[in-house]
Amino acid sequence: MSTSNGSVAAGASSISAPQECTFCKGDFIVTAELYRDDELIVIDDRRPAGKTHWLVMPLRHIRSVEDLTPSDLPLYRKMLALSEQLLAIHHPNLTPASRYHRLRIGFHRGKRDVHVVGPVKFHVPDVISVKHLHLHVIVDIDSTIKALKYPLWNELIFAKSETVLRRLEDEEKRSKDTSTVSKNNEGTDHTDL
Repeated sequence: MSTSNGSVAAGASSISAPQECTFCKGDFIVTAELYRDDELIVIDDRRPAGKTHWLVMPLRHIRSVEDLTPSDLPLYRKMLALSEQLLAIHHPNLTPASRYHRLRIGFHRGKRDVHVVGPVKFHVPDVISVKHLHLHVIVDIDSTIKALKYPLWNELIFAKSETVLRRLEDEEKRSKDTSTVSKNNEGTDHTDL
């Protein structure tokens, strides 16, 4: 990948990625690269929805926010920390009070089944255009129409970054609790129960 305008993303992932991922295949046009290290890249969105619209992306292939697991927590926390560092540099005037109205940080949702009641569930189709995980960081959204594409009020379409972090931390805690219970029960004879 290059920082020059119109460059193509090449060699983004060292893991073999599915054919549907334009980023990993190198077919993704990068308008401007703000940051890159061995795990992450930050680029300008080709069709910005606001004054600033960055995409924070891992270089290894992860399809969508639904595919994140607790083992991805260090990477995810790094994505969030990097977005905050860039916001502090490029938008130092963002205050805690103004962030609610001026800032959107989150993900479009991938396809999934949503359980309504018990076994009843419905399928929610993809609303992601690039099938490679990317965190949207948008400051001062341009219009109501564009705001509808990144709705903080509709978690079926757009997952807020804090919600995703809580989900991953909860899953990690449940996993640790389960393994602790399993270890505590090893060697216990329950024949008298």
